[in-house]
Amino acid sequence: MVKPSLYFFAGASSALAAFSVVVRKRDKRREEARQADALLKRRAREEKQRLAAITDAIEPPVSGLQPRAELLVSAGPRKSTRETELGEDVAGTVVTTQRIIFWVLDGTSDTVVIPGEQGRDLFSSRLFCLAISAALHQLAHKHTDAHKLAEAAFDEAKQQLQRQLEQHQAAFQRFGQSEPAETPHWDVSTTMLLGILSASGELDIFRVGDSKAICFSLDKQVVPTVIDQKPASIGLGRIHARLLRGEAFTLDLFTPDRPEQLHRGQASGVSQVIAFSDGVGHSTEQYMRRMLAQRTYAQFRNELVRTPNKTFDDKTLVLAGFEPM
Repeated sequence: MVKPSLYFFAGASSALAAFSVVVRKRDKRREEARQADALLKRRAREEKQRLAAITDAIEPPVSGLQPRAELLVSAGPRKSTRETELGEDVAGTVVTTQRIIFWVLDGTSDTVVIPGEQGRDLFSSRLFCLAISAALHQLAHKHTDAHKLAEAAFDEAKQQLQRQLEQHQAAFQRFGQSEPAETPHWDVSTTMLLGILSASGELDIFRVGDSKAICFSLDKQVVPTVIDQKPASIGLGRIHARLLRGEAFTLDLFTPDRPEQLHRGQASGVSQVIAFSDGVGHSTEQYMRRMLAQRTYAQFRNELVRTPNKTFDDKTLVLAGFEPM
């Protein structure tokens, strides 16, 4: 005969097991509800950002002005045996009816190029510039301050390069084995000029290096800024991505911290901007200062593209501004 106490414990054990199942199911439902709620909130945020971008894009132009942006790029002679290689200059714009974000990146030509399989490069100044440019496109709508946008783009570009490094670690190790053992690191670098121009004529600008921009008012007068002249001394005025040798290769990023290497500023009453890399010659720069003041935008552009510019460097210009409709 089974004792009553054994029935009690057996019944209690079964009840405890059943209760545990109920609790687990309840916790699972709560976790699923929490995840669903988080997903809905994330989608709501994304939809809000999407609608904001659409609203910005379809808002009527301010005071009858329409945005215009063009990129003019020409690769100079190659400074290596890779004659079919692309140039290192990279430029871009993000345009809405309310503002134009523009940038010029001038990658350093004589830095390391690390090849991967099938002739595809893995690490170079050009790829560094492209990573920063892609990050600027991705983040432009999140910032109204040029310096903060630049810092966010540097962080995003570093993450992109780190993912590339992790994915192709074996190829980087092979490269390291082919180089002198005493070489601790390899650098690639670029200069940067970044501006945010609003339809109301406000310009926020940030520069590292020696690219320049000439700004004009609606009546075609030159508007002075901190980036309309070349710095007296560039020094380390570049953004560097450094590949570090080790058991596993790692990546670091360095930006200048000296005041003479970082140029930030604002200007008002700006309607047109010509931003350009240092490959654009002095005579062409003086021509642009004179001719835009005397020509319509279309006339200026048509004459500019036919002007000889004999420098042995990549050349990039960004023409951006707001014009009467």
